[in-house]
Amino acid sequence: MFEALVNAIFASLFFQAQAAKQVINSQSSAYVMTLPQASDKPVINVKFPRRIPNNNLGVELSAQSAYAIDEKTGQILYAKNYDEVRSIASITKLMTALVFWDHNPGLNKEIEITAEDSREGNVAYLYAGDKVKVKDVLYVTLIASANEGAVALARSTGMSQDQFVDAMNKKAKSLGMNKTHFADTSGLNSDNKSTAQDLVKLIKASFANPEIVSAVSRESYEFQELGSSTPRKISSTDKILGDEFGYKSDVYKIVGGKTGYTSSAGYCFASKISNQNGNNIISAVLGSDTINNRFLDTKSLAYWVFNNYIW
Repeated sequence: MFEALVNAIFASLFFQAQAAKQVINSQSSAYVMTLPQASDKPVINVKFPRRIPNNNLGVELSAQSAYAIDEKTGQILYAKNYDEVRSIASITKLMTALVFWDHNPGLNKEIEITAEDSREGNVAYLYAGDKVKVKDVLYVTLIASANEGAVALARSTGMSQDQFVDAMNKKAKSLGMNKTHFADTSGLNSDNKSTAQDLVKLIKASFANPEIVSAVSRESYEFQELGSSTPRKISSTDKILGDEFGYKSDVYKIVGGKTGYTSSAGYCFASKISNQNGNNIISAVLGSDTINNRFLDTKSLAYWVFNNYIW
């Protein structure tokens, strides 16, 4: 028991050191992990899966709360203040997309953007008077985190905003998200609250939808206003989407994610990460202290998990 604890401590210190060596290339906005050229890496040789308690010896994160599970089994792999209720900002849009799908009017349906759809808080990609396909509204909402897109997406179902939000809360209950409450469709309202533990349930459910996965796994997307020949191009707010990192033959990749930020929520990120063997983890980090650290926290967490468990 003592030997296992010592091994855990040494491994924890090693992985925290590796995480600290992640640097940001300010010229390209790419996130690069630089690791020392050691001959071997220490691994806690434990039988997978193993539960790590809330106050664990894991990697240090700037995030106020974090949670990671194995996608296939649901086994807890990492937990930090996992049941703390916090504002979740635009991660809300994953639930907006799920509820939209439950009442899907058809992705090829045409919808006109109205002035009432407009919301403050980010760059607008859809403007009053635009006529677009509902599919484009869905993709703009999830890829560029367009607030006006979330409002229009809800409206496309024929429900009022209040009715749609009510459906979001009912959906949360059906998924077992018992500490979650939604107050609007975009995530701008600070009363959109959840826990890291609840959010992995949302991520798992939403990422099971092929159309949602198609959106959150795209670095960019082009669409056209109906009747226009000029394409509009949007870029993902997930700045590490598709990034590969790791050590030697161990390669980890961010395969999809959704960002969120408000002053009350801090910087948040919900994601799915895969290794070279096809093992997937689902993670949520909430309340990271900078826009970059929500991504570095996710990479550090994924690196730590994949190196502390043997599938």
